[in-house]
Amino acid sequence: MFRALDKNKGFTVLEVLIAVLVLTIGGLAAYSMVQQIISQTFSSSYRLSAAYLAKEGIENIRNTRDTNWLQGNNWDENMESTGWVTHSQLPEYDRKITIDDSVADKLGVVVEVRWTEKGDVHTLTAQENLYNWY
Repeated sequence: MFRALDKNKGFTVLEVLIAVLVLTIGGLAAYSMVQQIISQTFSSSYRLSAAYLAKEGIENIRNTRDTNWLQGNNWDENMESTGWVTHSQLPEYDRKITIDDSVADKLGVVVEVRWTEKGDVHTLTAQENLYNWY
């Protein structure tokens, strides 16, 4: 007794090629997504560091104001704008502090931080008003 051969028992070459193509496209899409996530993580890290440096610049000016009050000096003594200064511990960042003292009993403090990431220069700006409320 001979059995009839079942023609639907295996995969054809075309089906195998289509399956390999689908798996390859899925793998490439996953790889691309992982690369995007890694890139965005580094970019976020740079921005977060820049934000901390900007806040540090404002805090330095606020500390100078408070120290002047404690020492009995004029509240806005020793406060000057700076040009671009490279941060000592993070040399890829430059910081510039601009102080506007055109209004009585008020200092407008603007801190700009710039850095280079992937060949592009990025900047982050923070602004604060400090008052002579003492």
